Amino acid sequence: MTRLVPIFSSGMRAGMLTAASWMLIGTAAQAASPHRYEVSVDESLERIAVRACFGGKAPDALVAESDGARFYLESMRLGGRLLEPAGDRVNLGAVREDACVEYQVKLQPAQSRAQTGGPETRRVGRDMLTSIGDWLWRPQDQETDLELRFQLPPGVEVSAPWRRHTETDGRPLFLVGATPRDWPGVVAFGHFARRDVQVPGAVLHLALLDGPAPAQQAQLEKWIELTAHNVALLYGRFPVASLQVVVAPTARGSGPVPWSYVSRGGGPAVHLFINSARPSGDFDRDWSLTHEMSHLFLPYVVSRDAWLFEGLPTYLQNVLMARGRATSVEEAWRRMQSGFQRGARTAPNLSLARANERIGYEGIYQRVYWAGAALMLAADLQLRSRSDGRHSLDTALEQLSRCCASAERRWNAQEIIARLDAVTGMTVLGDLVRAQFEAEGFPDYEAVLARAGVQVEGTQVQFDASAPWAAERDALMRPSAIAPR
Repeated sequence: MTRLVPIFSSGMRAGMLTAASWMLIGTAAQAASPHRYEVSVDESLERIAVRACFGGKAPDALVAESDGARFYLESMRLGGRLLEPAGDRVNLGAVREDACVEYQVKLQPAQSRAQTGGPETRRVGRDMLTSIGDWLWRPQDQETDLELRFQLPPGVEVSAPWRRHTETDGRPLFLVGATPRDWPGVVAFGHFARRDVQVPGAVLHLALLDGPAPAQQAQLEKWIELTAHNVALLYGRFPVASLQVVVAPTARGSGPVPWSYVSRGGGPAVHLFINSARPSGDFDRDWSLTHEMSHLFLPYVVSRDAWLFEGLPTYLQNVLMARGRATSVEEAWRRMQSGFQRGARTAPNLSLARANERIGYEGIYQRVYWAGAALMLAADLQLRSRSDGRHSLDTALEQLSRCCASAERRWNAQEIIARLDAVTGMTVLGDLVRAQFEAEGFPDYEAVLARAGVQVEGTQVQFDASAPWAAERDALMRPSAIAPR
């Protein structure tokens, strides 16, 4: 989005702009006018009509993130001219300023029994979960913000990851910012109740699909809110200012949360697919939501660096649940040691570098996730020890959130590790990665646990008060010194 900043020469004072200067500013202001989309959803929730009007110069083309969007597109017109898609692109050709395109989409919900991947379009009871890329055709070069206004049937709500405002007539207005258009995300339409929940430093925008019973809805909302408070114990505030949270029932799996994931398209979001038959206590003890929310302590990391973007949440899911008393300190250490053992048994001869490369081909997720978690544990303890408690992963991630965690591009692990080392003034993380990433076998978590004085025998956990890292071990499971009590 173009931003106007008055600039004065040494011989010009404020209030003395020339006519040419005002003309230049007027032109810039016109260029910064947002593109306005009117989105009408019919009662079936499967047909969507969009009128896209472009502020100032129209784009050369419209694109959709989904490869299937062209099959859902029934028609697109510019004036009286019919436009045809070529793959995921529709060329507009020569277009006058402030032109409007109108198009209609017929969604084709997924028919599989349960969702097993990322954002997709599917029926959830009476509600509709949609992949944004299936129906939103947007400018290829998005230099200008989009405003999306929704016209919905009576009683129908909308949940989206974008910044939300409510117009004077009550209609929802969303501001689509600068996250890249090819980042996936979801928008839900339906008869669900939408609720905003305030947590330290953030607002959670909750949508519970397929109408759970009031008692269960209240329990789920409480679980989500308490989990977010626990996550905020890392450094005193939730890692992002706004979060879309979509909860849907699923028939897949036996745990309380058989499937969950984070998306970043349009803004950060957590999507949970839950087993509604499980009692509320099972959700309170489950690590899935803490894990997904912990992803948000990092910016969007490239897919080839799963050891970092999954290793950090795998570590933090245990630490933060213990800090928030969702589990005991002993249980947190027991879960970590059990995870390290599973990871070490999986592809035991591979280096982390090789395992990370082959994770998708061989399904060795346990190996990669828990090896990354072992590195995070070692780094956290070493940071605390070498700095006499002044630094930790808590302080490093808090500084990362302030200086470097851009939400407008993907980052790689090397960049993030370098930033974390820079903000701590030490090379702890970089040294650990360089020493262990290419080394054969699983990171030596047993030596780390011994130095921390943690002994796990079956279900019994004992702590050695005389261990070299005993103080650092105890500090891990307490709310950070930088987090308000």
